[in-house]
Order: sequence, then structure tokens, then C-alpha cells
Amino acid sequence: MKIKVLLTAFLLCFASQAVAETLYITDRINATFRGGPGTQYSIIKGLPSGTVVEVIEAGDKWSRVTVDDGASEGWVLTQWLVPNPTKGVLLEKLDATHKRLVKSHAQLKEQLAELKKENANLTSQLAGTEKSAASSEQAYQQLKKKSANFLQLEEDYKETKNQLDNLSKKADILNDRLTKKNMIWFLAGAGVLLVGFLIGASSRKKKSSYY
Repeated sequence: MKIKVLLTAFLLCFASQAVAETLYITDRINATFRGGPGTQYSIIKGLPSGTVVEVIEAGDKWSRVTVDDGASEGWVLTQWLVPNPTKGVLLEKLDATHKRLVKSHAQLKEQLAELKKENANLTSQLAGTEKSAASSEQAYQQLKKKSANFLQLEEDYKETKNQLDNLSKKADILNDRLTKKNMIWFLAGAGVLLVGFLIGASSRKKKSSYY
């Protein structure tokens, strides 16, 4: 007999576990959580609207449930159980979501302000860099122009120096020629003077021989 009772209890327990489902305490009610299926049983505690319960044995009037993730087990009126979260629960979730979004929006706003500030700094740096690049380009063009002029002047200098060297060589040649001609002229003049002297001397001797 005891075996049959135990077997029956086991089957009832297994069946109740098989049909377990998650329900919620209905709106506008603070359900009494009792130790048994009737008002004659003591109240364990009150379950406010929206409380999540796990039904382990459903009945027409009373249902056996667990709360607090299975930490407490008791009975509540079946009419107080609904399959969907109550408006209060949904409102709390929406309120929590709203607060989270407001916080996220504030954080995003701060990040946006930081990004705007950083963008302004980068824009300023970019403007300075562009100005510096323009100045560098202008200086480069001027240097390039001066370099071109310098190269041309250097080329002209080399050409002039070559011409001067050629003229110096020609002048040296002319000086040599002139020196030689002066020497010839000098020797010729000296020869003329010598011949004239000799002629004069010869003439004087001839005159003296007449006496």
C-alpha cells in the first residue's frame, strides 16, 4: 500500500513538473501566497502584481507555484495568474529601458561634443598645415626659380671664363709676337745705327787721308 502511495505521489510530482509554466500575478492585486490550497492555510507572504511564478500544479481554483527562482513554494488563486507580463511590469521594463536610453543618449552627447572638439582641433591643424604647405610651395618655386637663375649664371660664368682664358691665350701669343717684333725692330734700328756709325767713321778716315 505504501508503495502505491509513493508511486502515485511520484507520478503526480512528475506530471506537475511536466506541465510547469511561467505565469504572472495579475494587475491591481497583491496576491496571498499561502501554505496550502485554501484560505484556511496560513499566508506565507504577499505577491505584488507582476511577480513571476512557476506553476508546478495547476488547478481550477488554486495552483501550486514557486517564486524567487524556486526558493519558495506555495499556493495562489488560479484567477490571479495571467500568461503575459502585466502592464506594471511592462511599464517598469519600459521605464528601465528609457532610463538606459537616456543615459546612453547623454553619453553619446558627451562623445559627440568631444568628437566635435577634436574635429575643430583637426580642422585648425589642417588649416595650419595647408597654410604651411602653401608657404613651402611658394618658397620651393622661388628657390627653383633662383636655382634656375643660378645655374644659368654659372653657365654664363663658365662660358665667360672660357672666353677670357681664350682671350688671355691670344693676348699672350700677341705679346710674344709683339716682343719678337720689338726685338727685331730694335735690332734693326741698332743695325741701322751701327751701319750709319761705320759709314760715318769710314768717311772721316777717307777725308783724313787726303791731307
